[in-house]
Amino acid sequence: MSQVSFYSPKRPSTALGCVRPQGNGLTPEHTHELMKFRSEFPNLPGFGKHSPQRPQSAPKNQSLKFVNGFMMVNSPLPGVRLSSPCRSPMHKRPMTASAVLSKEVESPNDVSGRYSFSRRQSDRDSNGFALPFCPASKLPSFLEHDRRVLLFNAYFEEDVLQSAVETKRIRICEIFFYVEDGTIEIIQTKQENSGIPQGVFLRRSKVEKPESQHRRQSGSPAQKPTYYDVNDFKIGNEVEIYGRKFRIVNCNDSTRQYVMDEQGWHEVDVAPLPFPRDSFAEMNKAKMRRESGVPGVDRKRKMNDLKEVMESMLGKQTSVTDRGLFLESGQDALCFHVVWDDRERLFGDVQFFKLFYYLADDTVEILPIYKKNDGRDPMPKFLKRISRLPKNVPTGKAEQTEYYSWEDFAIGAEINVLGRPMQIARCDKFTRDHYLSKGIVLNEDMDLEPEEEKVKIERQIPPYNGFGSEEDSLRSCTAHINPPPPKKDLAKMREKQGVILRFNAHLLSDKTEDETRRFVIQYFMEDDTIAIREPPIRNSGVMGGNFLRRQVIKKHDGTKYGPGDMYVGNIVDFVSHRFILLNADEYTYRLMENDERTFPYSNFSRLHEQLARAVDSIKQYFVARYSGDGLIDMSDFSACCDNVGLYLNKQEVLTLWRKLDKKNKGRISFTKVLKLAADDPFVRN
Repeated sequence: MSQVSFYSPKRPSTALGCVRPQGNGLTPEHTHELMKFRSEFPNLPGFGKHSPQRPQSAPKNQSLKFVNGFMMVNSPLPGVRLSSPCRSPMHKRPMTASAVLSKEVESPNDVSGRYSFSRRQSDRDSNGFALPFCPASKLPSFLEHDRRVLLFNAYFEEDVLQSAVETKRIRICEIFFYVEDGTIEIIQTKQENSGIPQGVFLRRSKVEKPESQHRRQSGSPAQKPTYYDVNDFKIGNEVEIYGRKFRIVNCNDSTRQYVMDEQGWHEVDVAPLPFPRDSFAEMNKAKMRRESGVPGVDRKRKMNDLKEVMESMLGKQTSVTDRGLFLESGQDALCFHVVWDDRERLFGDVQFFKLFYYLADDTVEILPIYKKNDGRDPMPKFLKRISRLPKNVPTGKAEQTEYYSWEDFAIGAEINVLGRPMQIARCDKFTRDHYLSKGIVLNEDMDLEPEEEKVKIERQIPPYNGFGSEEDSLRSCTAHINPPPPKKDLAKMREKQGVILRFNAHLLSDKTEDETRRFVIQYFMEDDTIAIREPPIRNSGVMGGNFLRRQVIKKHDGTKYGPGDMYVGNIVDFVSHRFILLNADEYTYRLMENDERTFPYSNFSRLHEQLARAVDSIKQYFVARYSGDGLIDMSDFSACCDNVGLYLNKQEVLTLWRKLDKKNKGRISFTKVLKLAADDPFVRN
């Protein structure tokens, strides 16, 4: 059986569920035959009982379009159905989107109307952005950040060669960052008579980071290039762009608000920094002031009238004495703080106001000053800027009214504001400068109200009670319900991990049984803690082991013991027990000699300088006391240092003796002392 083509015109009908009317040539007999034919026909696509009918004429409605230059998504319009495949021939096509979108939308989420030119202009004037998108739709990046540009002020230094006037030149630039695509544009600020071609420094483009360029040039595996983003332009950062290092120093207010709200920057990241001083630019500016027509500089010649007119046409400010007070003063206003004492009346009170006197038209405006919890409803203005302030209350009769002028205002003077006596208490700096320019000196400011003395409360931290560590106890005094654990110096712990100073110590005690006791004091440099152990001695009657667990120990003045306090011969006080450090192991000696800043008593360079200055006295000492084989031990060397005026402690004597007796024989020739004092310490091994 041959298959019937889907588009064959010999098919009896197009769909079973959409039978044409009698007027189209189908009779009931034909319909019965058609149903019988379909029941016997195989279940092929397009010939089933419930197969969808192929639409003969079903145009789709437009869903994406441009409205006034903006891309817009059209949702199904109310009252308009999609084209039905089984519509009657008399059925009309739905109206187009331009015909239905006739009313103007009022809400950004309304897509049933149009976005008119007037609405678009009003949204731009009010900084609004109301496009008719549905709430579930998400704006793409080029629409969400449309026309959003971040402005950063930066500079870079340029070396100037072969010039006796300047060595470096400061190039001030403005960096524009386009958020929609991450492109960067750099424009160099034009400076007058700089002799440098200025303007567009970098056209708008994406800038790849230097690290990414080095990776690609070094032949590393293929990686996606990384470009600069907005987080790389924090104030204080240096950005390298094509070999130039730009230092970001400031940004405008809109950029500062955007990065703090959207990018999560802190106030430290947007704090402005000053530009470096450019001495050459300042010298050039002072020169141009002398050479150009800047007013206020006496050049002993008369300005040409035509030159004055041409300079005014080019933007230079000229005299405005004949153009009225408005052009002379503009929006300048004198500001006074006034007080209205109305306590004589029932429920009266003392109120404070700001009085503004506008020099352009001599009008007065009074604004109230409110305080927290003063019980008054906020009122924007006490007196609007409508006309001049009369000295007396107008009665309505035809009489000449006198008005206040700026010459009537003075500190301590009383003025009548529509029947309310007010006293002028203080003024701002601009007002004082204005009166000084007119030859009037105002009095000192008056106190509006006496300041209340604030009780200063000092927090007293209770003393340490011995439970736990002191750092944990101090955490409970920081007003936290769940105090965090104390912070540790991780860098120091990582650097000094496993570094331990070990000393043999003797307990200073009046008891006889403590004379033979010896202790090992361990100082852990990673966290400045101290542990004491006592080696067990047989038949001594004292159990050895841990004498003091590892902990931080403080001195009597409240400071904790540091590594500089641990040296041979020092007497330390640990938990009411006094110990004297007798000696240390070889690892401790070498560690102390290699770190001369932390352990000043093991500084061999300093000790050698003292020994070299006393070399003559040492030579006379040994010549006078020479006897026998000329060998000395450490006690003889210490006595020699004391005799010649070198008062060294035991650790300093040990440091010098270790340089003399390297083989640890215990006795050396006194000639080694003289040789050590005469030699250069940096030459000796």
